[in-house]
Amino acid sequence: MTTHRIIIDTDIGDDVDDLLAVALATREPDLELAGITTVFRNTLLRAKMARFFLHSFSETPDIPVHAGSGSPLRQGADLEEIPCQHTPDMDDCHPDSTDAVGFLAETLKHEKLSVVCIGPLTNIALLVRDHPDVIQNLERLVIMGGCYYRHATEWNIVCDPEAADIVFTSGIPIRAVGLDVTTRCRVTQAQLDAIDSSSPKNAFLLQACRAWKEASSHLPILHDPLTVYSLLDRDLEFRSERIHIELEGRHTRGMTYCEPYAIWGQTVAQPNVDVARQVDSEKFVQHFLEKVFDYR
Repeated sequence: MTTHRIIIDTDIGDDVDDLLAVALATREPDLELAGITTVFRNTLLRAKMARFFLHSFSETPDIPVHAGSGSPLRQGADLEEIPCQHTPDMDDCHPDSTDAVGFLAETLKHEKLSVVCIGPLTNIALLVRDHPDVIQNLERLVIMGGCYYRHATEWNIVCDPEAADIVFTSGIPIRAVGLDVTTRCRVTQAQLDAIDSSSPKNAFLLQACRAWKEASSHLPILHDPLTVYSLLDRDLEFRSERIHIELEGRHTRGMTYCEPYAIWGQTVAQPNVDVARQVDSEKFVQHFLEKVFDYR
């Protein structure tokens, strides 16, 4: 199988699934994590957390980490907000000095790779806008975002719909993994209880899961790990769709709308996104637990 070099663009530090996605990426032999960039609200603190997390569970702790844009393109955001998984000992961990968009642009000047987007799409929209010369080296964007086959808005798109619109109309090959499939991929309390907590790595990740449950009252849903996993072309079914990002509307701003691209047998537009439709959730969750927690 081909090894995919990837950069993960993330709003790590709130929902634990970002952290679990990074953990999975560092465990998959067919994935090579070339960097982490952070997006949305307090991105410097998120970058410090990412660096701390890598030192806590990764065998390659010196992966580049770069802070990106905290402000969406149009709407405001609290740039001083402290993510729920932050602890004071993370403040001594420092990211690399180059901003995320600069890092992405410089990397793509020299190689082709994929970017896995598991946060709002602000950094990628700025890359498209400010560095159009490097876009051809993006093999694929793999996006956790949207909800395509039922009427619902999703956090990553809603947080910056204008950025999503720029990205979805950019012509970059996009694979989108939305709430239609990610909400089927959940871990149970019984599964978490069965994990060997004597391992320092496992203990660290389990504590992050507990912190998220205390903050949200929810067990982890594997939105972002499934998005990383989709690169391996296993256990998911995709369909090409024409996706429009709704930018207005009281209830529909940020909605990912599937536009018809063939009417009465005549093609009137081209698909722009490969959208996940089905997942073997049981098989994926078992794979995730085995890779991340050595669960048997």
